Amino acid sequence: MKADAGPGRRVVRRVEAGAGEPAVVLEAGMNCGAASWQWVMPLLAPHVRVAAYDRAGIGSSVPAPGLVTIDRQVDDLASVITGLAAGSCVLAGHSWGGMLVQLLAFRRPDLVAGLVLVDPGHEELESALPLPAQWGWRVINAVFPDELHDDAPVTLAAMRELRAAAKPFPDVPVVVLSAARGFPRRFRAHWTRLQAALAAAAPQGRHVVVDGTGHNIPRDRPDAVADTILAVAAQARASGG
Repeated sequence: MKADAGPGRRVVRRVEAGAGEPAVVLEAGMNCGAASWQWVMPLLAPHVRVAAYDRAGIGSSVPAPGLVTIDRQVDDLASVITGLAAGSCVLAGHSWGGMLVQLLAFRRPDLVAGLVLVDPGHEELESALPLPAQWGWRVINAVFPDELHDDAPVTLAAMRELRAAAKPFPDVPVVVLSAARGFPRRFRAHWTRLQAALAAAAPQGRHVVVDGTGHNIPRDRPDAVADTILAVAAQARASGG
């Protein structure tokens, strides 16, 4: 267990294992921490150096003062990467974490050797729901707010900036993993199309639907996630990333 000092000298807890380059940094889904990667880390550690961490206010990481913001989360992720002192890293993000590592790659491509987006979220997801379901979704979010509930407009603006960019992804290996099932069929199909478009937008992008999985692919198929991360790491290593 190690600690990184985030902006303002806050403590961000990370767990680390293994050795080998490029290092891998794992970013958890919304309201989740390093423990959500517990099935994947043991499969990576014999081959590469791997780190996962708790975002501010989650697990053992100290809460940030004031509002939780998307900019602060990106800065904290950058601090974790630079704290490893391992150069550019392969970043793997699940769900909301998949969106967060995209933003980091867009803003700090120098820190990124490759990306694995594991059933990543997307800001256009809600539009696929019927109107009553959209209202229900908003009620649920109001009763059980997520980490970025108070920063929603800024978060949406950041994602729109990313999507509008001429080069949203650096020229590194990018693999997008989609779940095979879960959620209403029409919603799942829409989500998978959005994820396929992410892969298509990357110069070295590839899209894979992982059989036998719901949204929590790191739990359902940790082998598939680990194999994909190791393949991206090998590709980055071969290209000198």
